[in-house]
Amino acid sequence: MEMAKEKDRIALERISFHLDAAMSFCHELDLSGLGPLEQEEWINRVKTCNDAIIFTRQSVQKLREILE
Repeated sequence: MEMAKEKDRIALERISFHLDAAMSFCHELDLSGLGPLEQEEWINRVKTCNDAIIFTRQSVQKLREILE
């Protein structure tokens, strides 16, 4: 049982790490080469991705609490 908990904890840590990395990569995007309308469209799409990452992070945290 303890081995399974540790394995789950490690998996959830890895998921969190990659979610954080994805968020930072989103912030590094340079959309200045796009036209104004395209920039606005992609800013909205990136925001949607960031919102999804935040939601997933929260879900991972809740799962971590459940599995503890």
